[in-house]
Amino acid sequence: MNKRGFRMQKQRLFLILLVALLSSVFALGPVAAQEATDILVWSLGYSGDYNDTLVERFNEANDDVQIVYEDVLTGTFTENNQKVRIALENEAGPHVLGGVDVGANLQALVSTGQVRDLTEYYRASGLIDRIPPNLLSQVTVEGRIYAVPQNMESVGIFYNKDVFAELELEVPTEWAEYIDVLEAVKDAGYYGYTMGLAGGWPSALMASMFMYSSAGSEYIDVLSGTQPWTDCDNCLDGMNAFYGMVENGYANPEPLGIDYDQSLDLFYQGITVMVLNGPWFIDASASAEPDFEIGFFYLPAVNPATDIKTLGGIGGSIIIAEYADVDAAFKVVEWLTSEEVAVQALRDVSQLPAFTIEVPEDIAPLTYQIASETAANVDKIGFWPVTYLPPKVFGDMNQIVQGMIGGMLTPEELLSEMQETHSAYLAEN
Repeated sequence: MNKRGFRMQKQRLFLILLVALLSSVFALGPVAAQEATDILVWSLGYSGDYNDTLVERFNEANDDVQIVYEDVLTGTFTENNQKVRIALENEAGPHVLGGVDVGANLQALVSTGQVRDLTEYYRASGLIDRIPPNLLSQVTVEGRIYAVPQNMESVGIFYNKDVFAELELEVPTEWAEYIDVLEAVKDAGYYGYTMGLAGGWPSALMASMFMYSSAGSEYIDVLSGTQPWTDCDNCLDGMNAFYGMVENGYANPEPLGIDYDQSLDLFYQGITVMVLNGPWFIDASASAEPDFEIGFFYLPAVNPATDIKTLGGIGGSIIIAEYADVDAAFKVVEWLTSEEVAVQALRDVSQLPAFTIEVPEDIAPLTYQIASETAANVDKIGFWPVTYLPPKVFGDMNQIVQGMIGGMLTPEELLSEMQETHSAYLAEN
């Protein structure tokens, strides 16, 4: 066979093989698309509407993993926690859950044995370098990391800038200056400090704000039960400062006769000039549309030597169930903690991220100020009391603080009542 014949034979063989290959492909039909892995989520830690928005965004951007969202946590705080715990224990609950409170609540969920240890994920993903150490400690149980801090909350004073301008007041940076502002506001016919405690909330939180402002980290020891309430002189100073808001006429009348929402109405109406609140108040106040501009500053420290600037901490955290598909669940968590999503949540719902981002300058001025100052002071922001204090004792604390505000207890007697209540709980548990 000559070279020309050999080449023709090779070409015929190639055509035969090509026809056979094409025939087999068409016989099999189109290649089936890879089926997406469903990740069941009960909450992403935001309000209902924004949860839905995030789910839609994620599912549109991903083909291999899809979030299946079920809005089933519609009960009280205690009921929801019990539902989650039982579901985890029976491996019948969510694969990913956001909005989890740290402290005792996280520890209770970890005790089910169905919350995934995320320590190695933190290291491999680099997330461990993005979370401030004081926040990381709040999601650590017995030396292992079990949750991802999702959002940060810091409490401060929102104030009526128009009244400040009218009275030619400067933003106070020291406790004595804050008292001077309260006196000037009072003399002008306003009430300086907004307080509504009917129903309990937010009595214990307000009291804790002043104790952090005086005792700093020492208050953490008190909440943890390692130091008696009655041995904390700085706590007593904080309670005297808090009680002074009522005793000296700085707060609105009848704080036990109105609730939290009613007290905010006093602020919106210009009757009170300052209100202690957190970043969630940014959107709430914008919706109320008051006819004045709102500013913000941190409550000046009762004790200048305190190592904690303000009350606050982790607003919510994310956990992954042990029985979840690891790679798919991690993809959801990685997306939720991305800078893109964090910045968008800051724009959309004024939620401050608990990890490092570049705060955009083109957001609302009040949001930018609070986000920037919180980021700059993250190591000086304290902890929510229930991070350390058992929820049952915290509930009792609301009632005990009400007793002090109502004049039935002195600040010294309040600390004695708290010591008795706390000790009794620890003895029984």
